[in-house]
Amino acid sequence: MAPRKFFVGGNWKCNGTGDDVKKIVTVLNEAEVPSEDAVEVVVSPPFVFLQQATGLLRPDFAVAAQNCWVRKGGAFTGEISAEMLVNLQVPWVILGHSERRALLNESSDFVADKVAYALAQGLKVIACIGETLEQREAGTTMEVVAAQTKAIAEKISDWTNVVLTYEPVWAIGTGKVASPAQAQEIYCLQ
Repeated sequence: MAPRKFFVGGNWKCNGTGDDVKKIVTVLNEAEVPSEDAVEVVVSPPFVFLQQATGLLRPDFAVAAQNCWVRKGGAFTGEISAEMLVNLQVPWVILGHSERRALLNESSDFVADKVAYALAQGLKVIACIGETLEQREAGTTMEVVAAQTKAIAEKISDWTNVVLTYEPVWAIGTGKVASPAQAQEIYCLQ
């Protein structure tokens, strides 16, 4: 059986400092987790701290970038290419994060293109799916999440290096969290 994967990403203080990273990594390094045969731990600091976190994290933990661009590098000022991440030996990338979908209007098709490109460059992908509060209240959660997942499925055939994570837009920065039952409802869709 393949390792069960989970993602640790919250509370990295996106505007924090190197000292903040050291504190968080210290806590993570001291944590007791099952062996790599059972669990793969992936942490995702802000891009500017990827190398620092990689150097400080214990070797059984991996890092993920919080995003990458959809194509090979070029005149895309400020974007991080998949090739840059490979060069930094960052094995994972998070794509489709709810904030990027909501604030930057990243469509499901655009996210799917990013997933396919990152995989083609040899990265593993944490693909985020989730609905807005309006969609949840309208009862369209399953349709939204299914459409987001379908867009990815139309661009890739091998899911070996893809982890889907449920991250509802309504839970980001609001203090609200998806209950275990709400998360389970989404994972049963898979």
